[in-house]
Amino acid sequence: MSPRLSAGLRPYRSTVFASLALAYMLVTFHRLCPAVTAVDMMRDLHAGGGLIGALSGAFFYSYALMQLPAGLLADSWGARKATSAFFLVAAAGAACMGLAPDAGWAMAGRVLVGVGMSMIWVSTLKTLAEWYRPERFAAMTGLLVACGGLGSLLASAPLAWVAQTAGWRNAFLGLAVVSVCVSALLWLVVRDTPAQAGFKGQDAPHGLPPGRQALWPGVRAVLSNRWGWLLAAWLLLDNGVFFSLAGLWAGPYLSHVHGLPPGASGLALSMFSVGLITGGPLMSAFSTRLLKSRKKALAICAGCLSVLMGVFWLLPDGLPVPAVFALFYLVGVTGGATPVVAFTSVKELFPVSLAGTAVGIMNSFPFVGGALFQPLLGAVLEANGRDASGAFTVEGYRTVFLVLFVTALLLTAVCLSLRETYRPQGR
Repeated sequence: MSPRLSAGLRPYRSTVFASLALAYMLVTFHRLCPAVTAVDMMRDLHAGGGLIGALSGAFFYSYALMQLPAGLLADSWGARKATSAFFLVAAAGAACMGLAPDAGWAMAGRVLVGVGMSMIWVSTLKTLAEWYRPERFAAMTGLLVACGGLGSLLASAPLAWVAQTAGWRNAFLGLAVVSVCVSALLWLVVRDTPAQAGFKGQDAPHGLPPGRQALWPGVRAVLSNRWGWLLAAWLLLDNGVFFSLAGLWAGPYLSHVHGLPPGASGLALSMFSVGLITGGPLMSAFSTRLLKSRKKALAICAGCLSVLMGVFWLLPDGLPVPAVFALFYLVGVTGGATPVVAFTSVKELFPVSLAGTAVGIMNSFPFVGGALFQPLLGAVLEANGRDASGAFTVEGYRTVFLVLFVTALLLTAVCLSLRETYRPQGR
């Protein structure tokens, strides 16, 4: 490749990455926004803890079920078509939620949002594998997670302010408009390979061009890899803890146990996002440069997450608010940012020609975790009853944190059985 082409390639691929990163910011925003709006939605939609947990979890069910199709579409359609088309589905879902007369309509909208957002992560990692050298993949994935952290940050204090000012319904209607605009941006900017953008000699450097992949043999290759199943278990448990807390029940916990108003709760919830933003690049460097081990990095973080859940279990109402802020930040780093390492390990297990399929299959498991744990913890809270004001009890939240503590211990045990996938470049 000539120096002129090389110079042009770098800024263009940065533009492609920025467009996909913006889309991923909206994914994380949608994923976590019920934590801020849950109390208002329960009131306006006349929904209890179990129902609101199921409503929030509907995103995760639909997202998880779409991951295999998402992987196949990323490898066959390509990122440009898949992301721009499905973002319009997400826009329709956000509008449905904003206009919902009852919980049933809100549930349907949440399902559509999950379906629409399901293409972004898989397609983006597939595109990174085509546009960047292998040794840059972990760093770019870390940067992508950091951008996602900005989306979750917007879903905390800023969303709380918008919901207080304009109402949660108008917030979702605004999201629908933004999603349509992002869909247009993806279509105009994203190209699946450097060759499609006019850079000669760069077409599908790691495999076949989109539309030429042998789809079902690739699925069989991924599903028959036993090390992949261990990573799947890790992804389910880790994200079951993180999504159920940061994505839903941390908000009611702050309101019911610590008595924080929506604005202060949103600020506390933003600490999860700060953990994601700073933790994404840190996890890449931690596993690649410092430890030179994916397995050790995941095990250390899982152990730290166990300690954090244990603290909340023992002291659900005994922690000062500044300590809660600090612990939420650490959960964001050790529970929310660690998939950077896990998905890098997934990519290292399989050839890049199967990147979309492998990531798609594996990416279903984090959302199965969220879909299972969010309503489960809602049922746990309901089983422990409510106080005179209608809030869930301290003992209910203590039981919730016990469940999360045990889950984090299981996560640590899984880490010890993982295969080490890190290999120094050139070996």
